[in-house]
Amino acid sequence: MAKICLGCLNPLPDGDEVCRICGFSADTKNPATALPIAAELQEHYVVGRLVHEGSDSLFYLGYDKTLKEPCFIQEYCPSTLCERAEDGRLAPLGGCENVYADYQKQFHALMRGLARAKDLPNIIPVYDIFEENGTCYAVSDYCAGETLAKKIERAGGRIPWQEARPLFMSLMTSVEQLAGTGIHHLAICPDNILIGEDGKPHLRGFSITAARRVGSDLQPRLATGYAAPEQYEFDQIVDEATDVYGLAATVFRTVTGNEPPAGNNRAEDSDDLFMSAEIAEELTQQVCVALFNALQVNPEERTAKVEKFHRQISMEPNVSALLDEDDAPAAKKSGMSKQTRTMLIIFGSVFAALIVVLAVVLVLLDPFGNGDDTSEPAVSLPDYVTTTTTTKAPVKYSIPNLLDKNFYEVRNEKTNGEFKIVNEQQEHNDKPAGTILSQDPEPGTSVDKGATITVVISSGPDDKITLRDVAGLSEEWARTYLEDLGFIVKVDKLYISNQPYGHVDSTEPVAGTVLKKGDTVTLRVSYVEETDNSSSEDGSDDWDGVPEYPSEDNQLDTDNTQG
Repeated sequence: MAKICLGCLNPLPDGDEVCRICGFSADTKNPATALPIAAELQEHYVVGRLVHEGSDSLFYLGYDKTLKEPCFIQEYCPSTLCERAEDGRLAPLGGCENVYADYQKQFHALMRGLARAKDLPNIIPVYDIFEENGTCYAVSDYCAGETLAKKIERAGGRIPWQEARPLFMSLMTSVEQLAGTGIHHLAICPDNILIGEDGKPHLRGFSITAARRVGSDLQPRLATGYAAPEQYEFDQIVDEATDVYGLAATVFRTVTGNEPPAGNNRAEDSDDLFMSAEIAEELTQQVCVALFNALQVNPEERTAKVEKFHRQISMEPNVSALLDEDDAPAAKKSGMSKQTRTMLIIFGSVFAALIVVLAVVLVLLDPFGNGDDTSEPAVSLPDYVTTTTTTKAPVKYSIPNLLDKNFYEVRNEKTNGEFKIVNEQQEHNDKPAGTILSQDPEPGTSVDKGATITVVISSGPDDKITLRDVAGLSEEWARTYLEDLGFIVKVDKLYISNQPYGHVDSTEPVAGTVLKKGDTVTLRVSYVEETDNSSSEDGSDDWDGVPEYPSEDNQLDTDNTQG
Protein backbone atom coordinates (compact mmCIF):
# COMPACT_ATOMS: atom_id res chain seq x y z
CA MET A 1 0.00 0.00 0.00
CA ALA A 2 1.23 3.50 -0.80
CA LYS A 3 2.53 5.64 2.02
CA ILE A 4 0.47 8.56 3.35
CA CYS A 5 1.72 12.09 3.96
CA LEU A 6 0.67 13.11 7.45
CA GLY A 7 0.96 16.74 6.44
CA CYS A 8 -1.92 16.60 3.95
CA LEU A 9 -3.07 12.94 3.93
CA ASN A 10 -2.36 12.45 0.23
CA PRO A 11 -0.60 9.36 -1.11
CA LEU A 12 3.19 9.54 -0.98
CA PRO A 13 4.91 7.66 -3.84
CA ASP A 14 7.51 5.08 -2.85
CA GLY A 15 10.95 6.59 -2.45
CA ASP A 16 9.70 10.14 -1.87
CA GLU A 17 10.78 11.77 1.38
CA VAL A 18 9.18 15.15 0.61
CA CYS A 19 5.50 15.42 -0.30
CA ARG A 20 5.09 16.84 -3.79
CA ILE A 21 1.67 18.24 -2.94
CA CYS A 22 2.18 20.05 0.37
CA GLY A 23 5.99 20.10 0.48
CA PHE A 24 6.40 18.60 3.94
CA SER A 25 9.49 16.58 4.74
CA ALA A 26 9.75 13.24 6.49
CA ASP A 27 12.23 14.56 9.07
CA THR A 28 10.03 17.32 10.54
CA LYS A 29 8.49 16.85 13.97
CA ASN A 30 5.68 18.09 16.14
CA PRO A 31 6.66 20.38 19.05
CA ALA A 32 7.91 18.60 22.17
CA THR A 33 4.72 19.59 24.01
CA ALA A 34 2.63 17.58 21.52
CA LEU A 35 2.37 13.92 20.61
CA PRO A 36 4.97 12.79 18.06
CA ILE A 37 3.94 12.35 14.45
CA ALA A 38 2.90 8.76 13.65
CA ALA A 39 2.00 8.01 17.30
CA GLU A 40 -0.94 5.64 17.57
CA LEU A 41 -4.01 5.95 19.80
CA GLN A 42 -6.39 3.09 20.54
CA GLU A 43 -4.36 1.06 18.02
CA HIS A 44 -6.14 2.56 15.00
CA TYR A 45 -5.83 6.37 15.12
CA VAL A 46 -2.56 7.77 13.75
CA VAL A 47 -1.46 11.22 14.90
CA GLY A 48 -0.42 13.67 12.19
CA ARG A 49 0.91 17.17 12.41
CA LEU A 50 -0.18 19.62 15.09
CA VAL A 51 -2.42 22.20 13.46
CA HIS A 52 -3.65 24.26 16.41
CA GLU A 53 -2.75 24.77 20.07
CA GLY A 54 -5.56 26.08 22.27
CA SER A 55 -5.75 26.99 25.92
CA ASP A 56 -7.27 23.66 26.90
CA SER A 57 -6.40 21.32 24.04
CA LEU A 58 -4.22 20.42 21.06
CA PHE A 59 -5.68 19.81 17.62
CA TYR A 60 -4.05 17.31 15.26
CA LEU A 61 -4.56 16.12 11.73
CA GLY A 62 -5.08 12.37 11.97
CA TYR A 63 -5.80 9.17 10.11
CA ASP A 64 -8.35 6.51 11.02
CA LYS A 65 -6.78 3.19 10.04
CA THR A 66 -10.04 1.30 10.52
CA LEU A 67 -12.15 3.55 8.29
CA LYS A 68 -9.17 4.38 6.07
CA GLU A 69 -10.18 8.02 6.23
CA PRO A 70 -8.62 11.27 7.48
CA CYS A 71 -9.89 12.73 10.73
CA PHE A 72 -9.22 15.39 13.35
CA ILE A 73 -7.95 14.46 16.82
CA GLN A 74 -8.41 16.85 19.75
CA GLU A 75 -6.40 16.17 22.91
CA TYR A 76 -7.18 17.70 26.29
CA CYS A 77 -3.85 19.34 27.15
CA PRO A 78 -3.97 22.56 29.24
CA SER A 79 -0.36 23.75 29.01
CA THR A 80 -0.57 25.81 32.23
CA LEU A 81 -1.61 22.77 34.27
CA CYS A 82 0.38 19.78 32.97
CA GLU A 83 3.51 18.51 31.29
CA ARG A 84 4.22 15.68 28.86
CA ALA A 85 6.48 12.77 29.70
CA GLU A 86 8.78 11.08 27.18
CA ASP A 87 6.28 8.25 26.72
CA GLY A 88 3.59 10.73 25.66
CA ARG A 89 1.59 10.68 28.88
CA LEU A 90 0.34 13.89 30.47
CA ALA A 91 0.78 14.51 34.18
CA PRO A 92 -0.66 17.49 36.11
CA LEU A 93 1.82 19.87 37.68
CA GLY A 94 2.23 19.79 41.44
CA GLY A 95 -0.73 21.44 43.14
CA CYS A 96 -2.81 21.43 39.93
CA GLU A 97 -4.19 17.91 40.23
CA ASN A 98 -7.72 18.90 41.22
CA VAL A 99 -8.24 21.67 38.70
CA TYR A 100 -6.68 19.52 35.95
CA ALA A 101 -9.14 16.73 36.73
CA ASP A 102 -12.08 19.15 36.94
CA TYR A 103 -11.32 20.74 33.55
CA GLN A 104 -10.84 17.28 32.03
CA LYS A 105 -14.36 16.36 33.14
CA GLN A 106 -15.66 19.56 31.54
CA PHE A 107 -13.78 18.80 28.32
CA HIS A 108 -15.18 15.25 28.28
CA ALA A 109 -18.72 16.58 28.85
CA LEU A 110 -18.34 19.14 26.06
CA MET A 111 -17.20 16.50 23.59
CA ARG A 112 -20.08 14.21 24.60
CA GLY A 113 -22.47 17.06 23.95
CA LEU A 114 -20.98 17.66 20.49
CA ALA A 115 -21.19 13.94 19.75
CA ARG A 116 -24.91 14.00 20.59
CA ALA A 117 -25.30 16.99 18.25
CA LYS A 118 -23.65 15.16 15.35
CA ASP A 119 -26.75 15.58 13.17
CA LEU A 120 -26.54 19.38 13.18
CA PRO A 121 -25.45 20.37 9.66
CA ASN A 122 -23.06 23.14 10.74
CA ILE A 123 -21.06 21.24 13.37
CA ILE A 124 -18.08 19.01 12.55
CA PRO A 125 -19.27 15.69 14.04
CA VAL A 126 -17.40 14.07 16.94
CA TYR A 127 -17.62 10.28 16.54
CA ASP A 128 -15.28 8.87 19.19
CA ILE A 129 -14.22 9.88 22.70
CA PHE A 130 -11.74 7.94 24.83
CA GLU A 131 -9.17 8.29 27.60
CA GLU A 132 -5.51 7.44 27.15
CA ASN A 133 -2.11 8.84 28.21
CA GLY A 134 -3.65 10.32 31.35
CA THR A 135 -5.94 12.58 29.32
CA CYS A 136 -9.01 12.63 27.08
CA TYR A 137 -9.28 12.54 23.28
CA ALA A 138 -12.09 13.35 20.84
CA VAL A 139 -12.04 12.24 17.19
CA SER A 140 -14.12 14.14 14.64
CA ASP A 141 -14.76 13.96 10.92
CA TYR A 142 -12.30 15.60 8.57
CA CYS A 143 -13.67 18.71 6.85
CA ALA A 144 -11.89 20.41 3.95
CA GLY A 145 -12.64 23.93 2.80
CA GLU A 146 -11.67 27.54 3.48
CA THR A 147 -12.27 29.83 6.45
CA LEU A 148 -14.80 32.63 6.28
CA ALA A 149 -11.85 34.98 6.92
CA LYS A 150 -10.15 33.80 3.73
CA LYS A 151 -13.43 33.91 1.80
CA ILE A 152 -13.88 37.56 2.84
CA GLU A 153 -10.30 38.34 1.80
CA ARG A 154 -10.83 36.63 -1.54
CA ALA A 155 -13.99 38.63 -2.11
CA GLY A 156 -12.10 41.90 -1.81
CA GLY A 157 -12.63 42.68 1.87
CA ARG A 158 -16.39 42.24 2.34
CA ILE A 159 -19.31 40.09 1.20
CA PRO A 160 -22.66 41.73 0.40
CA TRP A 161 -25.45 40.89 2.83
CA GLN A 162 -27.60 39.09 0.27
CA GLU A 163 -24.70 36.73 -0.49
CA ALA A 164 -23.66 36.27 3.15
CA ARG A 165 -27.21 35.94 4.50
CA PRO A 166 -27.76 32.24 3.62
CA LEU A 167 -24.47 31.28 5.32
CA PHE A 168 -25.39 33.00 8.57
CA MET A 169 -29.02 31.86 8.61
CA SER A 170 -27.83 28.25 8.37
CA LEU A 171 -25.11 28.72 10.99
CA MET A 172 -27.40 30.46 13.48
CA THR A 173 -29.85 27.58 13.38
CA SER A 174 -27.16 25.17 14.63
CA VAL A 175 -25.77 27.61 17.23
CA GLU A 176 -29.33 28.16 18.44
CA GLN A 177 -29.91 24.43 18.86
CA LEU A 178 -26.57 23.96 20.63
CA ALA A 179 -27.49 26.73 23.05
CA GLY A 180 -30.66 24.80 23.83
CA THR A 181 -28.48 21.93 25.06
CA GLY A 182 -26.32 24.26 27.19
CA ILE A 183 -23.33 24.35 24.81
CA HIS A 184 -21.88 27.79 24.08
CA HIS A 185 -18.99 28.28 21.65
CA LEU A 186 -17.72 31.64 23.05
CA ALA A 187 -15.25 32.19 20.20
CA ILE A 188 -17.36 32.71 17.07
CA CYS A 189 -15.31 34.63 14.51
CA PRO A 190 -14.39 34.38 10.81
CA ASP A 191 -11.35 32.19 11.57
CA ASN A 192 -13.52 29.62 13.38
CA ILE A 193 -16.08 29.28 10.60
CA LEU A 194 -15.03 26.83 7.92
CA ILE A 195 -16.82 26.97 4.57
CA GLY A 196 -16.78 23.33 3.51
CA GLU A 197 -16.54 21.93 0.01
CA ASP A 198 -20.32 21.51 0.23
CA GLY A 199 -20.69 25.29 0.56
CA LYS A 200 -22.02 25.04 4.12
CA PRO A 201 -20.49 26.87 7.10
CA HIS A 202 -19.05 24.61 9.81
CA LEU A 203 -18.26 25.91 13.29
CA ARG A 204 -14.99 24.68 14.78
CA GLY A 205 -12.73 25.55 17.72
CA PHE A 206 -14.90 24.41 20.64
CA SER A 207 -13.26 24.76 24.07
CA ILE A 208 -14.38 24.64 27.68
CA THR A 209 -15.66 27.89 29.20
CA ALA A 210 -12.51 28.45 31.28
CA ALA A 211 -10.50 28.79 28.04
CA ARG A 212 -12.75 31.59 26.78
CA ARG A 213 -12.62 34.11 29.61
CA VAL A 214 -10.11 35.78 31.88
CA GLY A 215 -9.80 34.84 35.52
CA SER A 216 -9.48 31.06 35.17
CA ASP A 217 -6.46 28.79 35.60
CA LEU A 218 -6.01 28.72 31.82
CA GLN A 219 -4.45 31.31 29.54
CA PRO A 220 -7.47 32.48 27.48
CA ARG A 221 -7.22 33.07 23.75
CA LEU A 222 -9.77 35.70 22.78
CA ALA A 223 -10.41 36.86 19.22
CA THR A 224 -9.95 40.63 19.16
CA GLY A 225 -13.10 42.34 17.95
CA TYR A 226 -15.26 39.23 18.32
CA ALA A 227 -14.87 38.42 22.02
CA ALA A 228 -17.59 40.13 24.05
CA PRO A 229 -16.64 42.74 26.71
CA GLU A 230 -17.67 40.41 29.55
CA GLN A 231 -15.02 37.87 28.47
CA TYR A 232 -12.35 40.37 29.53
CA GLU A 233 -13.87 40.97 32.99
CA PHE A 234 -13.26 38.89 36.11
CA ASP A 235 -16.27 37.14 37.64
CA GLN A 236 -18.56 38.00 34.72
CA ILE A 237 -21.01 35.44 33.35
CA VAL A 238 -20.36 34.23 29.79
CA ASP A 239 -23.31 32.50 28.19
CA GLU A 240 -25.61 32.60 25.17
CA ALA A 241 -25.55 36.40 25.03
CA THR A 242 -21.78 36.11 24.52
CA ASP A 243 -22.37 33.98 21.42
CA VAL A 244 -24.92 36.53 20.19
CA TYR A 245 -22.16 39.15 20.37
CA GLY A 246 -19.68 36.93 18.49
CA LEU A 247 -22.22 36.16 15.77
CA ALA A 248 -23.16 39.82 15.36
CA ALA A 249 -19.52 40.93 15.27
CA THR A 250 -18.82 38.32 12.59
CA VAL A 251 -21.79 39.47 10.51
CA PHE A 252 -20.68 43.10 10.98
CA ARG A 253 -17.15 42.34 9.75
CA THR A 254 -18.37 40.26 6.84
CA VAL A 255 -20.85 42.71 5.37
CA THR A 256 -19.22 46.06 6.21
CA GLY A 257 -15.55 45.21 5.67
CA ASN A 258 -14.73 46.91 9.00
CA GLU A 259 -13.09 45.11 11.91
CA PRO A 260 -15.33 45.37 14.99
CA PRO A 261 -13.80 47.39 17.87
CA ALA A 262 -12.06 45.32 20.56
CA GLY A 263 -14.53 44.34 23.28
CA ASN A 264 -12.15 45.25 26.11
CA ASN A 265 -11.79 48.81 24.74
CA ARG A 266 -15.48 49.54 24.26
CA ALA A 267 -17.02 51.94 26.75
CA GLU A 268 -20.60 51.86 28.00
CA ASP A 269 -22.95 53.51 25.45
CA SER A 270 -20.01 54.03 23.07
CA ASP A 271 -20.93 54.93 19.50
CA ASP A 272 -18.09 53.10 17.77
CA LEU A 273 -19.81 50.93 15.16
CA PHE A 274 -19.23 52.55 11.81
CA MET A 275 -20.58 51.74 8.38
CA SER A 276 -21.06 53.81 5.25
CA ALA A 277 -24.51 55.01 4.22
CA GLU A 278 -24.16 52.88 1.09
CA ILE A 279 -23.66 49.69 3.10
CA ALA A 280 -26.38 50.64 5.58
CA GLU A 281 -28.81 50.97 2.70
CA GLU A 282 -27.76 47.55 1.43
CA LEU A 283 -28.34 46.02 4.87
CA THR A 284 -31.75 47.65 5.42
CA GLN A 285 -32.90 49.33 8.62
CA GLN A 286 -34.01 46.03 10.17
CA VAL A 287 -30.57 44.41 9.90
CA CYS A 288 -28.85 47.54 11.24
CA VAL A 289 -31.13 47.62 14.28
CA ALA A 290 -30.60 43.88 14.91
CA LEU A 291 -26.81 44.30 14.79
CA PHE A 292 -26.94 47.35 17.06
CA ASN A 293 -28.96 45.45 19.68
CA ALA A 294 -26.73 42.36 19.48
CA LEU A 295 -23.52 44.36 19.88
CA GLN A 296 -24.50 46.21 23.03
CA VAL A 297 -21.59 46.45 25.49
CA ASN A 298 -23.72 45.63 28.52
CA PRO A 299 -24.96 42.00 28.33
CA GLU A 300 -28.14 42.99 30.18
CA GLU A 301 -29.07 45.37 27.35
CA ARG A 302 -27.94 43.06 24.57
CA THR A 303 -30.14 40.64 22.64
CA ALA A 304 -29.90 37.66 24.99
CA LYS A 305 -30.86 34.72 22.79
CA VAL A 306 -29.45 33.47 19.49
CA GLU A 307 -33.00 32.58 18.47
CA LYS A 308 -34.12 36.21 18.90
CA PHE A 309 -31.13 37.62 17.02
CA HIS A 310 -31.72 35.05 14.27
CA ARG A 311 -35.36 36.09 14.03
CA GLN A 312 -34.61 39.83 14.06
CA ILE A 313 -31.90 39.77 11.43
CA SER A 314 -33.83 37.50 9.09
CA MET A 315 -37.17 39.33 9.23
CA GLU A 316 -38.34 41.75 6.58
CA PRO A 317 -38.39 45.39 7.82
CA ASN A 318 -41.58 46.18 9.74
CA VAL A 319 -42.70 48.32 12.62
CA SER A 320 -43.57 45.41 14.91
CA ALA A 321 -39.99 44.16 14.91
CA LEU A 322 -38.92 47.47 16.45
CA LEU A 323 -41.47 47.38 19.24
CA ASP A 324 -40.17 44.37 21.19
CA GLU A 325 -39.28 45.31 24.76
CA ASP A 326 -35.87 43.68 24.54
CA ASP A 327 -35.13 44.88 21.01
CA ALA A 328 -34.73 48.54 21.94
CA PRO A 329 -32.09 48.70 24.70
CA ALA A 330 -31.51 52.45 24.36
CA ALA A 331 -35.21 53.21 24.76
CA LYS A 332 -35.49 50.71 27.60
CA LYS A 333 -32.63 52.40 29.39
CA SER A 334 -34.33 55.78 29.10
CA GLY A 335 -37.32 54.45 31.04
CA MET A 336 -39.89 54.92 28.27
CA SER A 337 -42.83 52.55 28.33
CA LYS A 338 -43.51 50.20 25.46
CA GLN A 339 -46.63 52.21 24.58
CA THR A 340 -44.65 55.47 24.49
CA ARG A 341 -41.99 53.97 22.23
CA THR A 342 -44.71 52.58 19.98
CA MET A 343 -46.30 56.02 19.58
CA LEU A 344 -42.95 57.69 18.96
CA ILE A 345 -41.98 55.16 16.29
CA ILE A 346 -45.33 55.37 14.54
CA PHE A 347 -45.32 59.15 14.77
CA GLY A 348 -41.77 59.31 13.46
CA SER A 349 -42.63 57.05 10.53
CA VAL A 350 -45.72 59.08 9.61
CA PHE A 351 -43.83 62.34 10.07
CA ALA A 352 -41.02 61.17 7.79
CA ALA A 353 -43.53 60.13 5.14
CA LEU A 354 -45.23 63.53 5.31
CA ILE A 355 -41.89 65.29 4.87
CA VAL A 356 -41.14 63.22 1.77
CA VAL A 357 -44.57 63.98 0.28
CA LEU A 358 -44.26 67.69 1.09
CA ALA A 359 -40.79 67.87 -0.43
CA VAL A 360 -41.99 66.25 -3.65
CA VAL A 361 -44.95 68.65 -3.89
CA LEU A 362 -42.67 71.65 -3.37
CA VAL A 363 -40.34 70.52 -6.12
CA LEU A 364 -43.22 69.92 -8.55
CA LEU A 365 -44.92 73.24 -7.83
CA ASP A 366 -41.64 75.18 -7.59
CA PRO A 367 -43.29 78.01 -5.61
CA PHE A 368 -40.02 79.90 -5.15
CA GLY A 369 -39.09 79.98 -8.82
CA ASN A 370 -36.09 77.70 -8.60
CA GLY A 371 -36.95 75.84 -11.75
CA ASP A 372 -33.31 75.40 -12.75
CA ASP A 373 -32.38 73.66 -9.51
CA THR A 374 -32.42 69.91 -10.22
CA SER A 375 -31.01 68.73 -6.88
CA GLU A 376 -33.03 66.18 -4.90
CA PRO A 377 -34.61 67.25 -1.60
CA ALA A 378 -32.85 66.18 1.60
CA VAL A 379 -35.07 64.10 3.88
CA SER A 380 -34.57 63.71 7.63
CA LEU A 381 -35.63 60.35 9.03
CA PRO A 382 -36.42 59.59 12.67
CA ASP A 383 -33.47 59.25 15.05
CA TYR A 384 -33.65 55.45 15.13
CA VAL A 385 -32.56 55.38 11.46
CA THR A 386 -29.12 56.93 11.35
CA THR A 387 -27.32 55.22 8.52
CA THR A 388 -29.53 55.43 5.41
CA THR A 389 -29.50 58.00 2.59
CA THR A 390 -32.23 59.22 0.26
CA THR A 391 -30.29 58.63 -2.95
CA LYS A 392 -28.68 55.38 -3.96
CA ALA A 393 -25.15 55.88 -5.20
CA PRO A 394 -23.74 53.37 -7.69
CA VAL A 395 -22.22 50.43 -5.84
CA LYS A 396 -18.45 50.29 -6.15
CA TYR A 397 -16.21 47.31 -5.47
CA SER A 398 -12.63 47.20 -4.26
CA ILE A 399 -10.05 45.53 -6.52
CA PRO A 400 -8.39 42.61 -4.62
CA ASN A 401 -4.64 42.23 -4.34
CA LEU A 402 -3.58 39.51 -6.81
CA LEU A 403 0.17 40.12 -6.73
CA ASP A 404 2.29 37.00 -6.17
CA LYS A 405 -0.76 34.76 -6.51
CA ASN A 406 -0.98 32.09 -9.19
CA PHE A 407 -3.02 33.25 -12.18
CA TYR A 408 -4.26 29.74 -12.94
CA GLU A 409 -5.62 29.38 -9.42
CA VAL A 410 -7.43 32.73 -9.15
CA ARG A 411 -8.69 33.28 -12.69
CA ASN A 412 -11.90 31.30 -12.13
CA GLU A 413 -12.47 32.25 -8.49
CA LYS A 414 -15.74 34.03 -7.74
CA THR A 415 -15.18 37.54 -6.38
CA ASN A 416 -17.49 39.99 -4.71
CA GLY A 417 -17.43 42.30 -7.74
CA GLU A 418 -17.59 39.48 -10.31
CA PHE A 419 -14.29 40.65 -11.74
CA LYS A 420 -12.82 39.14 -14.89
CA ILE A 421 -9.13 38.29 -14.54
CA VAL A 422 -7.32 38.30 -17.88
CA ASN A 423 -3.69 37.50 -18.67
CA GLU A 424 -2.25 40.35 -20.75
CA GLN A 425 1.27 39.03 -21.24
CA GLN A 426 4.01 36.83 -19.79
CA GLU A 427 7.52 37.77 -18.77
CA HIS A 428 10.56 35.71 -17.86
CA ASN A 429 11.04 35.97 -14.12
CA ASP A 430 12.65 34.04 -11.28
CA LYS A 431 9.23 33.56 -9.70
CA PRO A 432 7.34 30.33 -10.48
CA ALA A 433 5.45 30.17 -13.74
CA GLY A 434 1.98 31.63 -13.45
CA THR A 435 2.87 34.05 -10.62
CA ILE A 436 1.12 37.42 -11.09
CA LEU A 437 3.77 40.14 -11.37
CA SER A 438 1.54 43.20 -11.89
CA GLN A 439 -2.12 44.08 -12.24
CA ASP A 440 -4.27 46.86 -13.59
CA PRO A 441 -6.25 48.39 -11.84
CA GLU A 442 -4.09 48.42 -8.73
CA PRO A 443 -5.29 46.76 -5.49
CA GLY A 444 -7.84 48.82 -3.58
CA THR A 445 -9.11 50.73 -6.59
CA SER A 446 -12.90 51.29 -6.52
CA VAL A 447 -14.53 50.07 -9.73
CA ASP A 448 -17.91 49.00 -11.08
CA LYS A 449 -19.16 45.46 -10.83
CA GLY A 450 -17.84 43.14 -13.54
CA ALA A 451 -14.66 45.15 -14.17
CA THR A 452 -11.72 43.46 -15.90
CA ILE A 453 -8.38 43.05 -14.14
CA THR A 454 -5.51 42.57 -16.56
CA VAL A 455 -2.41 40.88 -15.19
CA VAL A 456 1.14 40.17 -16.28
CA ILE A 457 2.35 36.75 -15.20
CA SER A 458 5.71 35.03 -14.92
CA SER A 459 6.64 32.51 -17.57
CA GLY A 460 9.42 31.20 -15.34
CA PRO A 461 13.17 31.69 -15.68
CA ASP A 462 13.15 30.54 -19.33
CA ASP A 463 10.97 28.86 -21.92
CA LYS A 464 12.37 25.40 -21.27
CA ILE A 465 10.77 23.31 -18.55
CA THR A 466 11.86 19.85 -17.45
CA LEU A 467 8.82 17.63 -16.93
CA ARG A 468 8.80 16.37 -13.34
CA ASP A 469 7.64 12.93 -12.29
CA VAL A 470 3.99 13.17 -11.21
CA ALA A 471 3.38 9.42 -10.90
CA GLY A 472 1.45 8.63 -7.74
CA LEU A 473 -0.29 12.01 -7.58
CA SER A 474 -4.06 12.34 -7.92
CA GLU A 475 -5.33 13.32 -11.34
CA GLU A 476 -6.63 16.64 -10.01
CA TRP A 477 -3.36 17.66 -8.39
CA ALA A 478 -1.23 16.57 -11.35
CA ARG A 479 -3.47 18.41 -13.80
CA THR A 480 -3.42 21.59 -11.70
CA TYR A 481 0.35 21.47 -11.32
CA LEU A 482 1.04 20.95 -15.03
CA GLU A 483 -1.49 23.55 -16.16
CA ASP A 484 0.10 26.05 -13.80
CA LEU A 485 3.34 25.47 -15.68
CA GLY A 486 1.59 26.31 -18.93
CA PHE A 487 1.17 22.81 -20.39
CA ILE A 488 -1.91 21.52 -22.15
CA VAL A 489 -3.07 18.43 -20.24
CA LYS A 490 -4.92 15.42 -21.63
CA VAL A 491 -5.92 12.22 -19.84
CA ASP A 492 -5.76 8.57 -20.90
CA LYS A 493 -7.58 6.04 -18.71
CA LEU A 494 -5.72 2.87 -17.71
CA TYR A 495 -7.57 -0.22 -16.54
CA ILE A 496 -4.41 -2.14 -15.64
CA SER A 497 -2.21 -0.26 -13.18
CA ASN A 498 -0.48 -0.58 -9.81
CA GLN A 499 -1.64 2.90 -8.79
CA PRO A 500 -4.81 3.57 -6.74
CA TYR A 501 -7.94 4.61 -8.58
CA GLY A 502 -7.71 8.18 -9.89
CA HIS A 503 -3.91 8.46 -9.52
CA VAL A 504 -1.30 9.03 -12.19
CA ASP A 505 0.49 5.94 -13.47
CA SER A 506 2.83 7.66 -15.95
CA THR A 507 3.02 10.49 -18.47
CA GLU A 508 3.64 10.99 -22.16
CA PRO A 509 6.26 12.28 -22.73
CA VAL A 510 8.11 10.65 -19.85
CA ALA A 511 9.41 12.50 -16.80
CA GLY A 512 12.68 14.32 -17.44
CA THR A 513 11.73 15.43 -20.97
CA VAL A 514 12.51 19.11 -21.68
CA LEU A 515 9.36 20.89 -22.93
CA LYS A 516 8.06 24.36 -23.67
CA LYS A 517 4.95 26.14 -22.48
CA GLY A 518 1.99 25.17 -24.59
CA ASP A 519 3.26 21.62 -25.16
CA THR A 520 0.82 18.79 -24.49
CA VAL A 521 1.34 16.36 -21.61
CA THR A 522 -0.83 13.25 -21.42
CA LEU A 523 -1.58 11.83 -17.99
CA ARG A 524 -2.10 8.09 -17.85
CA VAL A 525 -4.51 7.72 -14.93
CA SER A 526 -5.45 4.51 -13.15
CA TYR A 527 -9.13 3.61 -13.42
CA VAL A 528 -8.67 0.25 -11.74
CA GLU A 529 -11.63 -0.38 -9.45
CA GLU A 530 -10.90 0.46 -5.81
CA THR A 531 -10.44 -2.30 -3.24
CA ASP A 532 -10.62 -2.27 0.54
CA ASN A 533 -6.90 -1.55 0.61
CA SER A 534 -7.10 1.68 -1.36
CA SER A 535 -6.06 4.74 0.58
CA SER A 536 -8.29 7.74 1.14
CA GLU A 537 -7.46 11.06 -0.46
CA ASP A 538 -8.01 14.60 0.68
CA GLY A 539 -5.88 17.55 -0.18
CA SER A 540 -5.86 20.45 2.20
CA ASP A 541 -2.84 21.45 4.25
CA ASP A 542 -3.98 24.39 6.31
CA TRP A 543 -7.01 25.57 8.29
CA ASP A 544 -8.84 26.09 5.04
CA GLY A 545 -9.40 22.39 5.31
CA VAL A 546 -6.78 21.73 7.93
CA PRO A 547 -6.60 24.56 10.52
CA GLU A 548 -4.46 27.59 9.66
CA TYR A 549 -1.92 27.50 12.45
CA PRO A 550 1.87 27.04 12.31
CA SER A 551 2.81 23.40 12.70
CA GLU A 552 5.16 20.68 11.61
CA ASP A 553 4.36 17.37 9.97
CA ASN A 554 5.64 14.10 8.62
CA GLN A 555 4.74 11.11 6.50
CA LEU A 556 3.49 7.67 7.44
CA ASP A 557 3.67 4.25 5.89
CA THR A 558 0.26 2.91 6.94
CA ASP A 559 1.47 -0.68 6.62
CA ASN A 560 4.27 -0.25 9.15
CA THR A 561 3.39 2.45 11.66
CA GLN A 562 5.52 3.14 14.70
CA GLY A 563 3.77 4.72 17.69
